[in-house]
Amino acid sequence: MTYKEIPDITLKMIINAGIIKIGTKVYSSPNNEVIGTLDKEGAITFEIDNKMKTFPFPSGAGRAITKTSINGWKYWRILENGIYNELSYYKEKYKQTESQR
Repeated sequence: MTYKEIPDITLKMIINAGIIKIGTKVYSSPNNEVIGTLDKEGAITFEIDNKMKTFPFPSGAGRAITKTSINGWKYWRILENGIYNELSYYKEKYKQTESQR
């Protein structure tokens, strides 16, 4: 049986809403060991095992590093104004923006 993620809100939706920009760097928790980049589809690209790989979802990208099940929305962070915010912070911003429409 293959596991398939079905997200309710995607990074692409957040990017399209202008909350996060294409090309934004994302940092792994807790020590910024891995730095990835977001593309226009909301996928995260970073080097792993000496190869550049792209992951369509934050949790899959986190699992590739930790080798265990992980909440990618909590694992990946963005440095903004000297503060690291989890991707979940931007997901909440998106929800607030959408609820005001």
